[in-house]
Amino acid sequence: MSTPLHAGALATNLEHVRDHAPVAQHIAPKAVKIDPSTRDVIDQLFGRLCGIFPAWRQAWPTEDEKNNAKREWIAEFMRSGIRSMDQIQMGIRMSAKHRKEFVPPVGQFIAWCFSPEAFGLPPLERAYAQAVRNTHPAQTNFARWSHPAIYHAAVAAGFYTLQRLERSLGMKRFGEKYEEQCRRLGRGEELAPVPVAALPERAGPSTPEVGNAALAAIRNRLGVR
Repeated sequence: MSTPLHAGALATNLEHVRDHAPVAQHIAPKAVKIDPSTRDVIDQLFGRLCGIFPAWRQAWPTEDEKNNAKREWIAEFMRSGIRSMDQIQMGIRMSAKHRKEFVPPVGQFIAWCFSPEAFGLPPLERAYAQAVRNTHPAQTNFARWSHPAIYHAAVAAGFYTLQRLERSLGMKRFGEKYEEQCRRLGRGEELAPVPVAALPERAGPSTPEVGNAALAAIRNRLGVR
């Protein structure tokens, strides 16, 4: 996507076709007038996808089918809350990273658009490691969360559950909740801050007399003179 477009313009342009785009590719699309800016965005996107996935003709064997797919992708972008070119660029980068032969379904591409990296968050594996570490009972009152999205994902997944699930299952559960938080960020929501852990009560003053008295109490309990 060599031509930069303003994120607000993208959302506005897509708004024009949201209510008229077909719900699924197998339904014959209505005639839709797509403004030039939106057409430029989707044409560039499909051009990049054709370059990344060599078997793209399996998905779009004819020009008509490709055009129908473009309308469907625009509609799904609107329904999913894709609001900026940065999100689409992230989807393209993730497409290249997960390079395969066939074009992914639009739902998979949208999931890539909401990747944590698009919002400056750590990737799933690092976020999961942080969640597992911070939900351990030994970390009570000491856990440090690098972003509220990780904390809220851990809460939704369940502290107890994260500590007991096998890694692959735990990461899958946490990943689902982490993606939900990323989608909230993508919709422009502001996540609640991480609650400040209560500091442990400070012990009384420490003096030699206090220490000696404590040691004497221990000796008495042990019967040591």
